[in-house]
Amino acid sequence: MKKYITAVVMALTCLCTVHAQSTVEGKCGEDVKWTFDGYTITIINTALEKGYLPMEDYDMTKNRAPWIKKGLNIKKVVIESGIVNIGSCAFAGCEDLTEVVFNSTVVNEIGWGAFLNCIRLRNISLPSELRRIGKVAFANCRLINSVKIPAQCYVEDMAFASCTNLQSIECASTTILGHLVFVNEEKTNGQVKHTLYAGEVRHVPSYVNANNCHEYGFSKASVEKVLASRTSDVDYDEITSKLDTDIPVTNEARNDTYVLIIGNQNYRFVSDVPYAIHDARVFGEYCQKTLGIPANNIHIAEDATKHMILEEELGDWIGAIPNREEKKLIVYYAGHGVPDIKNKNKAFILPTDVRGTHPARGIALDEFYTQIGDFEFAQATVFLDACFSGINRDNEGVTEGLRGVEIEAEEAPLNSGSLVVFSAAQGNETAQGYPDQGHGLFTYYLLNEIRTSGGYINYGRLSDNIKENVSQKASELRLRKKQTPSTSVSDKFTEDWRNLKL
Repeated sequence: MKKYITAVVMALTCLCTVHAQSTVEGKCGEDVKWTFDGYTITIINTALEKGYLPMEDYDMTKNRAPWIKKGLNIKKVVIESGIVNIGSCAFAGCEDLTEVVFNSTVVNEIGWGAFLNCIRLRNISLPSELRRIGKVAFANCRLINSVKIPAQCYVEDMAFASCTNLQSIECASTTILGHLVFVNEEKTNGQVKHTLYAGEVRHVPSYVNANNCHEYGFSKASVEKVLASRTSDVDYDEITSKLDTDIPVTNEARNDTYVLIIGNQNYRFVSDVPYAIHDARVFGEYCQKTLGIPANNIHIAEDATKHMILEEELGDWIGAIPNREEKKLIVYYAGHGVPDIKNKNKAFILPTDVRGTHPARGIALDEFYTQIGDFEFAQATVFLDACFSGINRDNEGVTEGLRGVEIEAEEAPLNSGSLVVFSAAQGNETAQGYPDQGHGLFTYYLLNEIRTSGGYINYGRLSDNIKENVSQKASELRLRKKQTPSTSVSDKFTEDWRNLKL
């Protein structure tokens, strides 16, 4: 990859010959037309009645774009309504191109190398519906001075490499960044070297931190500066998925159900858990709106310490609920879990104030279950969007010294109470994030089942559907890892747990 940009740029040297040209036109896709007036090339959907249409993809050798073959002196590109993509290598090497205008609001993809080596391109305002920017799409666009990546957009490797005039970068919370996206590539004495972006960073997704920022092309100093103001910068209520807005509302009131929600995202000593607070808040909305649980019966703890979880939430809040034997309890947790390799890989929940190097100072998972069971609710349900392999949602190690190593944690037994536990992953699997939707993968499909059923679904079907959907999607995501949700029950529910409901 180190010499990739340099080699491709050299290959483009002779592709665009600059000369005057009268108005010409042609096709660049089925029912997609291009016209050039000597200054501006316009891409037009000629069959809007058929819906949105894509441009063709091109390359830099045998299948070059028609305007490239003609050597047109393009200075401006206009993408008109109904065009959904910009084809690969479409404008690569157009050295006099200075501006791109998106009149189409449905553009969702910019192909690889689409604007590679457009060395005079200054203005680029990316469409809000953009979902993919291909490899080296804007590489070597030396005059671009700012980039704002929209929500849920996947930016592939080196997409903005060698944009040497970049002064400001802003990524939405749900942006997905590939490898060395913003790195500068320089050739000195025949050797290619990488320089990390050191300018202003206005916002980065929560998975970007001072320890891994170099993987995306950021310097440590630029990321540390934005992280210092993160508490006031992150919008945990940002809409990231249709699930966040399309929430069914019930007329039923479930006054005898109580919910404790813990979203641990920002950790003091280990990497953060992307989307955990957003997961927690949206789960709370579903409990209130779709399940009909009163707001006073729902307690949300964000970035909870050990004291908060054990003393304030379990002890003070749940412990104060009267007549528990007649009521239901739901506990939701999104955050880190970690194995204790010094104690037979025993599983621990990791509060935000505990180091991954000392998991035994956290909350033992079996004791957590026991404490919930000892409250003696008629029915207690735990949704656990965490894994205990020592690897987080972004494939980063939680236990220092074991980065990238997945441990199979000991299974925590359910020793007491009327308890059903839905877990995001098994054994040494990773509970992954779902960046396209801005949620944990397990939480996304949990919410989806609640939404599609209107909250009326038995536990057997809920368990089966979550397992099937998460397992299938996990293999398609960036980590390409296995994730298999599981359901465990205490002895009381062994026979009929599948008939239980929320």
